[in-house]
Amino acid sequence: MASGLIGEAILIIASVIVAGSIAGIVLSQIGVFESTITQTTESQQDKLLTKIDIVYGSGTVGMSIPEASLYVKNTGTNTIVDNTNLDVYFGEIGSAKRYAYQVAGGDDTWEFVGGAPSIWQKSETYQINVTESDLSTSTTYEVQITTPNGISDDFIFSLSP
Repeated sequence: MASGLIGEAILIIASVIVAGSIAGIVLSQIGVFESTITQTTESQQDKLLTKIDIVYGSGTVGMSIPEASLYVKNTGTNTIVDNTNLDVYFGEIGSAKRYAYQVAGGDDTWEFVGGAPSIWQKSETYQINVTESDLSTSTTYEVQITTPNGISDDFIFSLSP
């Protein structure tokens, strides 16, 4: 009888150890799952609170450096950081291409007038110049500006003579 009791005690102890191990594994995976959900939620919240609007576009043709001037406003509730990583697409309708950020300008580049802001606060408007050697008053242009977190705005305009 004592040997049966000892055997049952060993089985109970082994069962408790196995159950504890399984519970530990499950709880650690719940933590990983919770972390993933939190990161996804924060990313989605960032996207929902970010918004930009291209409020005006104009250009200069016939100058030594032909460029389009765009005025872009942060209309979201989030500040926008890492502003030199904006994606700027510009060109004739249907054939826009990506322009690289360049502090000193140059053909097929864009820059912030007055320098890039380190933090783009809510309600602030900045001027962005896109340098393009082939600007024409007889062409309709499209521009799309995309923030580092993927929020974008489009604008279509023509240059007046």
